[in-house]
Amino acid sequence: MRKAVYAVAMGVIFGLVCVSSRAQTSVMLYGALDVLIDISNQGGGTLTKIANGGTFGSRLGLMGSEAFGNGYKTVFRLESGFAPNDGTIQQSGALFGRQAYIGFEGPEGILTFGRQYSPEFLALSDNDVFSGGLGGSVWNVDRTLPNGAVQGTLLTEIITCRVNNSILYSSPKIVGFSVGLMYGLGGGAESTSGGTSFSGAINYTNGTATFHAGYVHQKDASDFGYYKAWGLGGNYVIGPARVYFGYTKDDYSVRTGAASSKNRLEYAIVNLGASYQFTRSTVVMAQVMKLIDMSGGVIRSQNAYIVGLGGIYSLSKQTSLYVGYAQTKNKNGAAYTLGQALYYGEPASPNSTARVFRFGLRTTF
Repeated sequence: MRKAVYAVAMGVIFGLVCVSSRAQTSVMLYGALDVLIDISNQGGGTLTKIANGGTFGSRLGLMGSEAFGNGYKTVFRLESGFAPNDGTIQQSGALFGRQAYIGFEGPEGILTFGRQYSPEFLALSDNDVFSGGLGGSVWNVDRTLPNGAVQGTLLTEIITCRVNNSILYSSPKIVGFSVGLMYGLGGGAESTSGGTSFSGAINYTNGTATFHAGYVHQKDASDFGYYKAWGLGGNYVIGPARVYFGYTKDDYSVRTGAASSKNRLEYAIVNLGASYQFTRSTVVMAQVMKLIDMSGGVIRSQNAYIVGLGGIYSLSKQTSLYVGYAQTKNKNGAAYTLGQALYYGEPASPNSTARVFRFGLRTTF
């Protein structure tokens, strides 16, 4: 059976490659730099620092394609994340830690192989008015552990937003609908299922309305625990305004090897946000979120409300100034802290009010 599937797959790829001998190649270099000043007080005093990625991560990328007839082409992307404030490589030092893939594109969709964003993460990010930035985003809420270390509250999204050794199919849009399906191979020698992942998303666009639903499930490399998340939401345009709404449910379970030694964190975040385009160069944003803690062992409610405000002023088509503020009130022993897309927040004291203020500059090329 495996030999038959392999033969069919190789036949399809060989057929695509042989469609035409006359190829048209295009390659593009692109990038972005985003530097901010971060002023925060999360219950332990005020801290000021320069950081990377107030609205999105700084990057340098190379993407290209080679057309070989009948609407088919090969595609590739290499994208490296870096911090312009200190020159270091991001994503744990991986040279192309943001993305690195190659594949085929045609009328039937796109099939790519490598390190890629999961369909679930891309879909649910479009339900967030801040799209991962300015402190008030769904992905920016972190959690201070009893030992003082900081851990991402939505740990599933941090671990699974990019998937190594992955195969991704992205469908064309049909009557407003499109789907994304991804499978990530674990690559471990001791367990065929350890480290594997599956992610899927359904997207729908109809004029001014956009809706998304996504799911992801990834096993630990040891195969003892898992990361699981799902969510849905969308956004809707009303004149110069756009309204965003979403619900995200995360479940993180890890075992140390014994069935009785298990730690499970379970959260949900409901968000409602809006942006308003005052002028061609000025947009303001606001969002309120409710974090619902459903983890085991929580004696009293440690739910929290997070409020975020932001604004972006475009100096040109490529360069913008931005400002953002966010805060959350901790209670009943909670110690949530507000970070950024590329870094955790500072440790928060239990029952404190965590506040962050940021302003910065970004440019793209």
